[in-house]
Amino acid sequence: MNKMDGMSMNLIGENVEQLKRLFPEAVTEGKIDFEVLKALLGGEIETRQEYYKFTWNGKEAARAYARTRSMGTLRPCVEESSGKDGTPGKFDSENLYIEGDNLEVLKLLQGAYHKKVKMIYIDPPYNTGRDFIYPDNYRNPIGEYQALTGQANAEGKAMRAHPETSGRFHTDWLNMMYPRLILAQRLLTDDGVIFISIDDTEVDNLKKVCNEVFGEENLLGIGEWRRVEGKPGKSKYMGKTSEFVIIYMKNRDCFNIGFLPYSDAGLKEYRYQDEKGFFRRGQIFYPNRGAYSFTVKTPYGNTITGDFTKSENDFSLLDAEKMIYWAESGDHTPYLKVYLDDSGMIPTNTFGKEFGSSQSAVKEFKSIFNSDVVYFDNPKPTKLLNKLLLIANLSKDSIICRSYDII
Repeated sequence: MNKMDGMSMNLIGENVEQLKRLFPEAVTEGKIDFEVLKALLGGEIETRQEYYKFTWNGKEAARAYARTRSMGTLRPCVEESSGKDGTPGKFDSENLYIEGDNLEVLKLLQGAYHKKVKMIYIDPPYNTGRDFIYPDNYRNPIGEYQALTGQANAEGKAMRAHPETSGRFHTDWLNMMYPRLILAQRLLTDDGVIFISIDDTEVDNLKKVCNEVFGEENLLGIGEWRRVEGKPGKSKYMGKTSEFVIIYMKNRDCFNIGFLPYSDAGLKEYRYQDEKGFFRRGQIFYPNRGAYSFTVKTPYGNTITGDFTKSENDFSLLDAEKMIYWAESGDHTPYLKVYLDDSGMIPTNTFGKEFGSSQSAVKEFKSIFNSDVVYFDNPKPTKLLNKLLLIANLSKDSIICRSYDII
């Protein structure tokens, strides 16, 4: 039986063990010899004084704090729990709701969920100057910091926001985000993916810091979500109607993106049917645009001459495999059969109105909780979250982590 020391996972120790496994030549008496390690890495080490990097005041301290072990404990609250069958007070559900400082929670989760989470979705403060205060000493719980500095009342409600005129407006936000992103990356499986909602206030900084934490090559894309129904409200400058969802894979060589199902309108295209199933017509005869020119004989006895997207040999093979649909009227134009079962829709970087809005999210919240009060700022619609779930390509055993506030 392993002895528990009451602390979160030792991430520094894990890093050292990985180095020892990768570079045993650089290990001497159980320690890493960095001079040998440099020699093994050769020209891959950056030695120039000036080079491209993204930095800010406090970055190294934030990185170090992500590696600091937590001495906190997750305590079950059985009386507020519900079982699998919905019975209050039971504690057998596979779903966990954890309340607390999420930086400490992310550390504590490493022990049980390190490299086991398939999908993470976070909705951090957007740093608009109206959301949260970021303490210089981010090691203290935010409530304690606000109370000590007079920025929260007796009930713990913030009395002023983080103004855009602050000299540390972006710095404080990055110091808050950086250690949390480092810990989130450690939770993901090799084929895992993280989705982060953000607006244009910090989208550029978030992308840069994520490039460092997850690797620039693992950026899956930046989705644009139209969060406002209809016309935007009055604004001094440009009315904002969109937000973004930044998507990073843990390892691009392991991640397989999930395809989205077609909408009802798209399904109408699959009105043709043969023994293999429903299909739509895909273009293969492409007059004046195709790369190959030749003549084919139709099943109706006439011939068609022109440009095709496939070579004559490939076309003949497809026709022999009954993959060509010949129009029954007109010149009997040939089409490629595209079957419904093989036609998952590639996700685009535009999440349009069919994926919900802020207004629809508020309506959903009120309906689910049967309340006129919305307890979360800027909730997200389930249609948007369902799209992210499809992109993540989950299985029935996948573990999902969702954070409502990242502070």
